[in-house]
Amino acid sequence: MIRRLTVSVSVALLAACSTAPSGNAAKAIAATEAAARAPAEGLPPQKLTPGECGLFLWGMAAPRKFVFFAKATSGDALVLIDDAPKTLAMAGASGDVFGQFLTEMEYAGAASARRVKVSIKPGEVLEGGQRVESGTILFVGADGWETVLPVTGVRACMPGG
Repeated sequence: MIRRLTVSVSVALLAACSTAPSGNAAKAIAATEAAARAPAEGLPPQKLTPGECGLFLWGMAAPRKFVFFAKATSGDALVLIDDAPKTLAMAGASGDVFGQFLTEMEYAGAASARRVKVSIKPGEVLEGGQRVESGTILFVGADGWETVLPVTGVRACMPGG
């Protein structure tokens, strides 16, 4: 009797596991899978060729993740959005000169209404670059909701070229 009950419970559990998730469960599974694909530290490592300059930003919340990268001459940025790297095009820039960048930049995705606004406060000058003392990345969703992420980072140039 106990053996038959154990087999019945096991079959029922297997059947429950084999059905396709729907609604919120499917969204939670998709988010978990996306997070598993993204490196734990955020964006993948980026390279600069000799003479190139880039802006590297990390989120301030624990765990700290590499969330933003832009080359000075590209006009595009690689941004960590929903734990996945997305390439966004520059939509505008203003503010003070910060090396080859400006202190206020806005990026937009071609396929979505999502916008990303980057605001940085320059810090200490370093050999080949400058620190970002503080800053924020403002994520504006298609629905108008805004999320603010405090950031810090560095503007760095690869010598040569």
